[in-house]
Amino acid sequence: MSITGPTGPTGPAGATGATGATGPTGATGANGPSVTGPAGATGATGPTGPAGATGATGPTGPAGATGATGPTGPTGPAGATGATGATGTLPETQSFAAYSTPAAPVTDGSALVFDQNGTVNGTAVTHTANTSDFTIGQTGVYFVSYSGSASSISGASLPQTNVLQLTLNGTPVNGAAAHHTFTTDGETESQSVSAVLNVTNVPAAVTVENSGGNFLYSSTSLNIFKIG
Repeated sequence: MSITGPTGPTGPAGATGATGATGPTGATGANGPSVTGPAGATGATGPTGPAGATGATGPTGPAGATGATGPTGPTGPAGATGATGATGTLPETQSFAAYSTPAAPVTDGSALVFDQNGTVNGTAVTHTANTSDFTIGQTGVYFVSYSGSASSISGASLPQTNVLQLTLNGTPVNGAAAHHTFTTDGETESQSVSAVLNVTNVPAAVTVENSGGNFLYSSTSLNIFKIG
């Protein structure tokens, strides 16, 4: 068995050593995670600021579609009567009239004869009394009008159809004819024929032709007027 001896007295403290030099700064560490906090409450609306200056006028836009026509307005008052114009001059009258009063027989395919001349104005139309042809000597537009009566001849074979035709230079004028069928001896029929003729070549002959048989004609007249 060992026996511990008494502890000896503590020696005096040694002198403190000098402080060593500071070492270099270490590298910066990585950023820690970012923590986002909740959005704050919306603040109160501030007062309206003063109006800014008016900006420059922008370019004119394209024209819009035309609107519907509005209702017609009331008629305005009549204007003052204008001054009377100068009096015009009428063209020279050109006309010819002829007639035949006694009943005269006309054979099939022959022209009616007019034995009397009536009123004549101008020189555009001529006719020799007791002949059938009327001669137009001036180009232009003419109105021709015929009237008279036709009768069947006693003893003729009936029925008999009479055709009265206006002709120009021997050619029938379209639409200028009268027709009648006689069924008894002595039967009489009033007739009238008229036409407008455009005469481009002169002289031109106008006649009234009979066809369909032999007939009696009475109280006949023919009038020709130059109208243009």
